[in-house]
Amino acid sequence: MIAALAAVLIAVGAGVTGYYVTHSGSPGSDQSGCIDPDSISSHVYNSYRLNVIKSCVTASGVVENVFEEADGDYHLRLALDSQYSGLTNSANDRYQYGDLIVEIICALPITQPDAVSACENYTNNITIPSVNDRITVTGPYVLDTDHSNWAEIHPAYTLTIS
Repeated sequence: MIAALAAVLIAVGAGVTGYYVTHSGSPGSDQSGCIDPDSISSHVYNSYRLNVIKSCVTASGVVENVFEEADGDYHLRLALDSQYSGLTNSANDRYQYGDLIVEIICALPITQPDAVSACENYTNNITIPSVNDRITVTGPYVLDTDHSNWAEIHPAYTLTIS
């Protein structure tokens, strides 16, 4: 009887710990019900370079810069709200002014020939924010191995401007 009670207590404790780990939302809010709309991830150019850390996170902050890239993507530098500061790393500090990178893919005309096929038959409809806009963005949390392993949300699945 005591062994059975101990097993139940251990199982309950493990369940509570498991619930906390998967629902704590730190760093970034893990979206267990997150869906990749329109299979956006299948249109990432050279996706092999992205090391997926979390399949889906949500973060918010203020847009510090918006760049148009030759591969058809918008590259945003996002100054994160303090509760999401754990999403950046030393490469973001060194190369991106401490900001998280957010990639809105297949949103521009592509001028880089080897990137054209990634966006075939797909046009991204996410609204592009401006500098100083406050946004909330959701998508895969990755490290870009082609860029010193800086942290990104790539691709953005959803983005709202508030």
